[in-house]
Order: sequence, then C-alpha cells, then structure tokens
Amino acid sequence: MSGWTEEGLVRAWRALSLREAGEDWRFVHLTGMGAASVEAGCHFPLVREALIVSFPGSCPVDSARLPEGKGFDVSRIEGQAVLAGKTAIALVRRPEGSREIFAIMVVDILKSLEAAADKANRDMMEAFLKRVREWQAFMARTHRPLSPDAQIGLLGELLMLKLLVDTSVGAGALDYWRGPLRSAQDFHVRAGAIEVKSTVRTGSFLARINSIEQLDGDRVPIFLCAFRFEENADGISLVSLTSELREKFVLAGVQRAFEALLMVMGFLDEHATLYGRTLSMKDARALRVEGDMPRLMRAALPAAIRSAAYVLDLDALEIPSIGIPEMINEFGLE
Repeated sequence: MSGWTEEGLVRAWRALSLREAGEDWRFVHLTGMGAASVEAGCHFPLVREALIVSFPGSCPVDSARLPEGKGFDVSRIEGQAVLAGKTAIALVRRPEGSREIFAIMVVDILKSLEAAADKANRDMMEAFLKRVREWQAFMARTHRPLSPDAQIGLLGELLMLKLLVDTSVGAGALDYWRGPLRSAQDFHVRAGAIEVKSTVRTGSFLARINSIEQLDGDRVPIFLCAFRFEENADGISLVSLTSELREKFVLAGVQRAFEALLMVMGFLDEHATLYGRTLSMKDARALRVEGDMPRLMRAALPAAIRSAAYVLDLDALEIPSIGIPEMINEFGLE
C-alpha cells in the first residue's frame, strides 16, 4: 500500500464516479492489510469519495460512537454484497469538504493502518479509529490566525522544504513534508528523517520535543535541525516564502497538494496580512540523533510510560553539529 499517493486515489475515485443503474455505492479493491481489506468507494447521488476499511466478522461497533470529522463522515456500511460478512467502516467526504485534504488524509490513515498491520499484537480497528479521531481533532480546529510561535515553526518547515526543493529531487520534495500529517518528524527523506525546530528568542535554544518517537524513531538517519531567526527588515516573511514555494509548485503541477498541506497547518490567505514579519537566519545547524545525543528512548523507559513530551536545551548539548548543506548531502541529495 505504501506506493499509493493522493494522485493515485484521485484516479481511482474518478473511475468510480460514473453511476450505473441507480446504485448507491461503487467500490474498487485497493489492497489487503493483515486481516483488513481496503476499498476506494464513491457514494451517490452526490458523488462523494470514500475510503472503506473492512474487518472480518461482525464486530460490536456502535455507529453513534464513531468519530465525527469536519469535512468527512464516518459510518458503517451494511447491505452491500461485496462487504458481506465484514464490519465495514467508511470515511466519506462531505460535499463541502476539500477533495485535496481528504485525499491527503486518506493516504496518511492508510499508512498508519499499514504500520499497525506490521505489529501482530496491535488492534487494527482501534489503530484505524484512533488515527481518524486525530484527523477529526486536526480538521475541527477553528480558523484563527497562527500564533507567533506557530508562525515561526511553519517558517522553519517551509524553509527546509525550499532547501529540499532546490536539490535534484525538485518539487518531489513535497512528498517528504510530513509535518502537516502528524508524523513523528517533520520530513521523511528517503529512509531518514529531519525534525525542524525554530526560534526567534534570545538566550538558550529550548526545543520542545513532542513525543518519545520524535527523536527515537525507526528511520535512519534522523537529524534535528535548529534554525535561529532574528528580526531584519531585509529578511523573509512567512507570506513571501509561501509565495515563492507556490510558484515552484505551480510550475511542477502540484500546487493543489501544497495548498492542502498549508490549510492543514492552519495557513489561510485571509490572515496573510498578519504574517508580514521579516526575519533573517542568524544560525542554522543540524544535530545527528544517535549515540550520546540526550533524548528519551523507548527502550530505556518503563513500559508503563506510554507517552511523553519534554524540552531540550540545544545550546547545552555537548555533541558536534554539521551545516545544513552537509546534512542534505547525507541523504544523497545534490
């Protein structure tokens, strides 16, 4: 399943959109994941795209307690011959929901389901519904302007995205940006990962590590990239950097996917006048997450500790750092 993309799903949904003989649903099988079966679907008469994940047998699922998500519905499907003998749960785009964001969400949920299938002791239905609930919370956020800290965080991620786009991979770097999708790290670059932390504060660089997995994942190598910005009238703003990236992605034909990721991050053009603060880079460095790098590690924690967040003083670390170009070269990008 990991080879599927948003574009691949859109093609599947487009093929299903031609209604025949007054049917309510059309389906096409995508893949199996462990005991689960995955179908793309289209619900009529409104031609709403859907993802259907079905599990063997009849499981006691209370439809009234299924997650409710802004932009998409979650419901059980019953009475369909192709799903007979299974517990089928559908995610269905609402008419007002963004097709681009829905496709991105579906791919992310399937990747989470795939990861759960690789763990024999994991309840796949619970893993599936947990990820759906996370997207529900993510998409139900109010459309308030980004906080100053959130603006700096997004500026750092977009700057790293630009640096990756400027390599030989080009606009394909957009697929590396996983921060909007609640991945453990902001970027998954080939087999490795990059977590970006940004600040404009003076004094110690205090980086909030949001989970144990952020600096203790399965990907190799993992780098913690630290950007320190300072006020500068000749610097860049969140608006100008976004505009520059938009131009690049328009030329590459992937602007819609970029816009969807921006929306998920909470960047809306209606707030653009608030994002004109100009900053320049004061310092940029990358720390390899390995060996003596201070961090919480799952293997060293008691099993009773299920999750944790903590603050790391990056200026107090007694480990060597490297430059951003050198870090990018570590991933085989030029």
